[in-house]
Amino acid sequence: MEENTEQVVTIKLKLFEPTKTKQDMYQTMADRTTDFANRYLGVEKPMRPKSSADAKLYTEPLPAIVLNQAIRDIEAKKNAKSFKRLWPDFNNQNFRVEKETLQDGGAAWKVSFPTLEKRVGVPIQVEKYQIKYLELLLSGQAKQGTAQLIKCGRQWYIHLALTVSVKAEKKPPKYMGVDLGLIDLAVASILGSTLFFSGAELAYVRRHYAELRKKLQKKGAHKALRKLGNKEHRWIMAINHTISRRIIEFAKAHGVSVIRLEDLRGARWTKSQRKKQRKDAGRSLHSWAFFQLRQFIEYKAALAGIEVELVNPELTSLTCSRCGEVRTSRPAGRWYTCPRCGKVKHIDANAADNIAQAISGLSEEKRAKTILKPKTRRRTTAA
Repeated sequence: MEENTEQVVTIKLKLFEPTKTKQDMYQTMADRTTDFANRYLGVEKPMRPKSSADAKLYTEPLPAIVLNQAIRDIEAKKNAKSFKRLWPDFNNQNFRVEKETLQDGGAAWKVSFPTLEKRVGVPIQVEKYQIKYLELLLSGQAKQGTAQLIKCGRQWYIHLALTVSVKAEKKPPKYMGVDLGLIDLAVASILGSTLFFSGAELAYVRRHYAELRKKLQKKGAHKALRKLGNKEHRWIMAINHTISRRIIEFAKAHGVSVIRLEDLRGARWTKSQRKKQRKDAGRSLHSWAFFQLRQFIEYKAALAGIEVELVNPELTSLTCSRCGEVRTSRPAGRWYTCPRCGKVKHIDANAADNIAQAISGLSEEKRAKTILKPKTRRRTTAA
């Protein structure tokens, strides 16, 4: 038995070597869109423009569809007081994705959208994992949403939202547990097969950023601090995308139908945590974006037809995953030795097995179902 559900995914398409003239035009559009947004917020609500025709009084020339979409985007952010940046947005009627088959059998992709001068077509650099989404779009199996023109670093991208139909096949559940931590960021375990993600590189890089931040704070370099924070945020997001993608690939390879994660809401390391863990980890648990990692796992699992459940983490590190014996204290090293049956296993792998079994039960938020109900929408960024 199969059930169709829908998932909204945003793919990041890199514009392929736009000319200097085009880049300047994109920047001008972005600047004008942001300027319009802030002028719009400065107008009393009853007097705010409702259409592109009215909006022209508050901005330098912009395509009508960009103004109309900007009004929708601004209104969607109810509590916004100002915008540092509002990127030009295009709806599905004014933005197109096109594919051209080359003589060698390959394919060239491009996108087209209105600009300050005319509608332009721009080649895009498509990654392998993005091709399947674009093929679904062209075949009518995915619905196109809005497309946002953004600049990241020195490169220009299109963030394209797609609604994808996911077929979930009902079958006996097969569980995989994922333990999250500091020394090992994530450990996934299923039927004796275990996948580790070390936190050593993360710890080093985050200590490096912390030292730089401290130096910049002493110098009062606020602009440099903001840039540093944005760079660190992007780096963390890339790490989370990589981990979540590999976890889903691991689950699919083993036929997993349900992934169980620790519910770490409100979790914090205590003063009694070993100094060695703090040193190796570099920074505390709540400074690492575990919640973001969970979100990435959820939406990638949804696309693979896999459910996600949240588990109460209590006792998962103290309990033997084979016989259920509970230790009175956490093992001092990285290995769990059961005082009852003698089983020896890596402490995080043992915890992941217990999470898969949900030994302390599901959390109060019973299920973070990534097999979504029909007509449910969730917007995420694919990688």
